[in-house]
Amino acid sequence: MYIETYSRRLLSPFHGLQQVITVEGGIAESMNGWDWKLYVADESIVSHTGLSEIVYGSWNPAQGLSRSRIRGAIPSCLIEQIGDQLLNAVEYLAEEIPFPSMDTYELWLLDEQRGRPLALLDSALVDDTRTPYDNPAWYPGGQAGRKFSSDSGDAEALACLIKNTAGKQSTAIWIKRKCDGSGKDHTGNHYPGTLFPTLLLRDRWEDSNHQQLVSDFLKWQAPWLLQLPLCPETRTQLETAAWERPLETSRVYRLFPEIIDEQGLTTTRVKARIMRDKPEAQDLNEPFYPFVNE
Repeated sequence: MYIETYSRRLLSPFHGLQQVITVEGGIAESMNGWDWKLYVADESIVSHTGLSEIVYGSWNPAQGLSRSRIRGAIPSCLIEQIGDQLLNAVEYLAEEIPFPSMDTYELWLLDEQRGRPLALLDSALVDDTRTPYDNPAWYPGGQAGRKFSSDSGDAEALACLIKNTAGKQSTAIWIKRKCDGSGKDHTGNHYPGTLFPTLLLRDRWEDSNHQQLVSDFLKWQAPWLLQLPLCPETRTQLETAAWERPLETSRVYRLFPEIIDEQGLTTTRVKARIMRDKPEAQDLNEPFYPFVNE
């Protein structure tokens, strides 16, 4: 049976890695490594219903499968066959997360002065359609607009900083990244790996206020950034920041490829459990995504 596993970045802005398991005619996705949504997307079903996919159900290790109601005259035998194969794959492979990232094509917003990667806007798998962007822009996201704050500014100030650095005639290009971190665009231009921001947003600024603003935002993003491959020093710094966001960290910690401060994570998960038991304590700078089952 054909089975493929991989992860891809959730953009933009970056907010973690989506885990994916595929079988022929089916795909399962998880945003946190615990809750999985299963879809049947066989061509015959798509042509029969006009839908791009059908939700087969949801699954997690504790509660098992919860089937979705499927309406309409659909070839149910095929749905059951594909759904069963997909469920078996999820049950067998879910513990192997995080899966390797496969979205090696990256759309980078460039800074105006030097033409270097400034912020990651999008990513794509090899078979995905990579469309050019008109007037590309980077945004910190709606939740950051409501929840992120820094002594050096807010999300709007950060968006303006990136916009001004990109220039009035902003440019974004697709770059194919290689295993060594370097990249090449469609015209053959080579980009050394050192040009790409490790945390997907330029983290070094000459102006101290700008530096503080970006640094504080990256710390706010810590629960998601910890899902990336990082050097020990950067991971340690981000773990310290992530422990300040117990709810989100406890939701996605299964996707961390490495944990340095195990005790810190344990303490953070305990804090999150207490916060969930006390609704009044949840009014903190924690994100909420309507497409995630918590």
